[in-house]
Amino acid sequence: MPSTKPGQFKAFVNRLMDNAPEGYTPWLFPVQKKSKAPSTSISWKAKQSRYTIPEAMMRLREGYGNVGIAGKPDDQLILLDVDDPSILDEVKDTLKIRSRSRGTEENPAIHAIYWADPEDEKLPCNIPTDKGEIRSSDQYVVSPGSFVPCTEDELEDKVEQGEITEDEKKEILQDEFRGYYTVYEEKEIAEISFDELPEIFKESYRDDDGEDNSGREEYSPEQVKDDGEGSALFELTISDLTARGFDARDPHPLHNSETGANFCLSSGVGHCWRHLVSLNALQFLCVESGYLTCLEAGSPHHNSSAGPSKIIGNDEAIWEAWKHAKKNGYIPEDDPIPVKALHHIARKYDIYEPEDGEIIPKFYYKKTLDRVEDELK
Repeated sequence: MPSTKPGQFKAFVNRLMDNAPEGYTPWLFPVQKKSKAPSTSISWKAKQSRYTIPEAMMRLREGYGNVGIAGKPDDQLILLDVDDPSILDEVKDTLKIRSRSRGTEENPAIHAIYWADPEDEKLPCNIPTDKGEIRSSDQYVVSPGSFVPCTEDELEDKVEQGEITEDEKKEILQDEFRGYYTVYEEKEIAEISFDELPEIFKESYRDDDGEDNSGREEYSPEQVKDDGEGSALFELTISDLTARGFDARDPHPLHNSETGANFCLSSGVGHCWRHLVSLNALQFLCVESGYLTCLEAGSPHHNSSAGPSKIIGNDEAIWEAWKHAKKNGYIPEDDPIPVKALHHIARKYDIYEPEDGEIIPKFYYKKTLDRVEDELK
């Protein structure tokens, strides 16, 4: 017997097509068995990877694997993934998918499905946040009927991280649909405008100056160069820090996920497909150290509304990355501190206020190095 539920897929597709915009055809594609990762020899975005509705139904019925559904730049499908139940009250009523982790009756784990208001100039778009994501421009969710195991160990990790309580864990373990994606609140798909999105998505769409990111340049990973002190920090590559994602998508090495398949290595950087950002070695270290989140440190992918990397122009980020690399043996014990990191410590302790690129005078330099040694203890 297949571990999937094709009847759930059929119910979802029927609702999807009930009030679909004229000419709409869903972008369906194969996903690996018991996984969220695409099951294609080429990109799932390629036309050759696309499934018809009957082909997707057959895949689930025969137990070959799961199915994904994507929002595309040229269609009106809006996929809203809720990771934090605190925003559930702001989610406009519509057809919803209950995800494999289920959540609880009071706080279900859901994906909300919408049609973009055709007059809205900002939708479709991709907006990653720490409480959920909008995945609507070459991004996808796993469709109802699919199955990805949700293990007791995974739930225990969530308890330890404070994401769920022990009582919520027990409720999820008793859910007969644990691991399955199912139709939830089988309602007509609602139309939505940008202004009707939960507040966190609207806030995250704008950059630090309050301007929207609809005209963002194509993705190019931020490369921070050595500033003259010869630190090995700037020689590190992403593959020096993790082997995760070498052959295909894997769970993110810095996210708590057993089946996320949301990280890969390519073009010399790591790619986080949950937050739609890339991470070079310096950015990765800032996340691994706990100084910044993946979303804050990463450089935004093309079509992502993630803001610019908070490492840019940030001397404290250089310090935190260097300190973490030194303490964890990524660089030699006697590695010299980068100038920008030294500047941060001088400012932090009100020792000296250096100009950008300035060599700190000898007297203040020694006092600053003493503070560096204190911080490294």
